[in-house]
Amino acid sequence: MTTLRDYLKGLKLHRLIWIFGLIGVPLSHYLLLAQIEPFYTSIYVFLWWSYIFAADFAIYCLQGSSLLRDRARELLFLMLWCLPLWMVFELINVRIENWYYVMGPARPIVAVATGVFIATTLLPGVFETMELVVALIVRFKPDGKVAGPGFVVSRRNVCLQVTLGMTMLACTLIFPKYCFWMTWLFAYFVTDPICYWVRRKEKNHVGRSLLGQMAAGDYTRLVALCVGGVVCGVLWEIWNLGARNKWIYTIPFFDELKIGELPVLGFFAYPPFALECYAMANILSLLRDGRNWELNPQENCGRRGMTGWSLVACVVLFQFPFLISHIVGNQPPFGSSWSEPIDRVFSQELGPAGVRALQEKKAVQGNLFLQLKERPPEIEPALYERMCRIARLSEIKGMGFRNALMLEKLDIMQIEDLAAQDPAQLTQKLNQLNPRTRFEVVKIWILAARHK
Repeated sequence: MTTLRDYLKGLKLHRLIWIFGLIGVPLSHYLLLAQIEPFYTSIYVFLWWSYIFAADFAIYCLQGSSLLRDRARELLFLMLWCLPLWMVFELINVRIENWYYVMGPARPIVAVATGVFIATTLLPGVFETMELVVALIVRFKPDGKVAGPGFVVSRRNVCLQVTLGMTMLACTLIFPKYCFWMTWLFAYFVTDPICYWVRRKEKNHVGRSLLGQMAAGDYTRLVALCVGGVVCGVLWEIWNLGARNKWIYTIPFFDELKIGELPVLGFFAYPPFALECYAMANILSLLRDGRNWELNPQENCGRRGMTGWSLVACVVLFQFPFLISHIVGNQPPFGSSWSEPIDRVFSQELGPAGVRALQEKKAVQGNLFLQLKERPPEIEPALYERMCRIARLSEIKGMGFRNALMLEKLDIMQIEDLAAQDPAQLTQKLNQLNPRTRFEVVKIWILAARHK
């Protein structure tokens, strides 16, 4: 008789991971909607990895192979390279200031670890979605691909595209207010033509370059990436809407007409961003003697790739300057703000008994504190009322306790008080308390307060 232990022993690792993904998708949504801690603050990790593993299983069902099952080493490589790849965009954001993060976990080491695990989902999420769309095209389209007109690519075409990409990057950095949107185009024009030119003599450009595939009349991956970019973009924004640890956009000119947190026109950035991810991953394969995540194990066999130590060194090299700048400045990574516990913020007023009471009730975060049904007897009524007022303000677009306390110093005690403010005037007053306060962020707080 086969026991449960024997059955589990017979299961291969990828099957267990698929089960985790299929169970994790509905479970993660329950944790998100129910706001169950400690999962709620780090919910992206559970949402995205569950989705990635479930999508991988769907791909296997459609085509009999998948990234996790047949190219697990390449999946690990993509996870590691997400960090330096996304750092490119984070470093650009230091200049354009189009987004920032709020309500990171209270402990810095947990916040950094959570950020890293979230970042590692970027390439697997986009590429698993792309492969799923490709598998659907192959299964249901008569000829198994999306065909289009072929064309000849010359050295001049390649040089023009690379020059266009570098010009876009320069314009983004020099004129960030007007050219910020080029962030989601420049990398494709810089990297994909280079991938094509280096590998131009190879007949099969799958896993090499989109330009080569389109030149040969195969538009399958171009379409799949654009569709996959939209799918991932919609998921990012839907999950971001209800998350606690989230990102907020401060995009010029379009900051009021939004779907969720993202300005409507921002959704058009997701298809070209998916193309950038594909092209940037392909250019990395040039450093790996042609090893690529799209090639099967037989095609990758014999290609040296990168040693583990050189891979780790490259990841650390990209991360080091960025993390050091935040450590020296005592700021969270990725422009985030700590979700500082309320018992720490009011520790002196609460005293040991009040702090212990909040910890016993597991109400040390602002959102959990506001869920208390009655005042703990260890906390004075006047202090409890003030803490509730500050906590409610702190939850508006994740402004946090420090900003809420600054508003209190300006006699802004209630959400209604914040809603009545003029953004420019309030920014000027706040800059006297904290010179780093941005007008765009203050405007977001006020607009959110007006919609309460």
